[in-house]
Amino acid sequence: MTTENRDYNLPDAGEENWHEPLNENFELIDQDVHEALESLDNGDGNGDGETTDAAGIESRRTNVGPMLDPSTGFHDTAYTDGGYGIVFEAEDLHIESVVVEPDLPNGETAELDIELRRFEDGATDPGIIESATFTVEAGPQRLTLDFNVPAAGSNNADANGEYVLQRGASELPLRRIHEDDGWTADHFDDHTYTDPDIDFITGWLNSAESGKDGERDRWLFFYDWLVGPAEDRVVSPRSTDVHRIFMRPNDPAEEFDDITARDLWIDTS
Repeated sequence: MTTENRDYNLPDAGEENWHEPLNENFELIDQDVHEALESLDNGDGNGDGETTDAAGIESRRTNVGPMLDPSTGFHDTAYTDGGYGIVFEAEDLHIESVVVEPDLPNGETAELDIELRRFEDGATDPGIIESATFTVEAGPQRLTLDFNVPAAGSNNADANGEYVLQRGASELPLRRIHEDDGWTADHFDDHTYTDPDIDFITGWLNSAESGKDGERDRWLFFYDWLVGPAEDRVVSPRSTDVHRIFMRPNDPAEEFDDITARDLWIDTS
């Protein structure tokens, strides 16, 4: 007997030399996984201008931006309209998720608003394209945004293709990388990506209440973005640099030490 899809062996109960079909299964699995990963890296044309892999997936997500650094500090905002965020250049891009770390006691939760806005040449209170509200807890966590950066020339598109991902109205402290931590404007040059194209430009404040809008030479709040083409979705992205695996407990009172943003979380709730 064999499996329905990939013809892996299914030895019958009591079959002798069962290790032989089992070893053959391992060889088949090794070959299938190798071919699937090569397809994700290289892409296979399907004749209609789209790219698919061996499993029929049209595209894959890519991790961009710095990883969360647990040695850096937190930053809250005294402005009720929020406004701190990261300016970037992109078009027709899907922002699937980002990593944040609130400064909260274990077991407590808080609300966090995240907004995708046009940059509008640094205008105060630029137009909101998409927003979402999250209930967050202590420690690093990945938040699913599912925001879409418009295609050039489309409705809601910024005239220069520049956008800002920012926090909304909240005084909740979030981890950032400050000038005191060694971050300078030159560090943004290290975060320009292709396939898909996204160029991180600067930290920014566009709070009408603050009266002091402008550049902030620091990385603000949102780490390890998972992005890809806006039209194509991948439910289970493959990270190229997963270092460790942690089980994510349902009990927020439990905590883990030494967690980085690209650890792979397995939700057991």
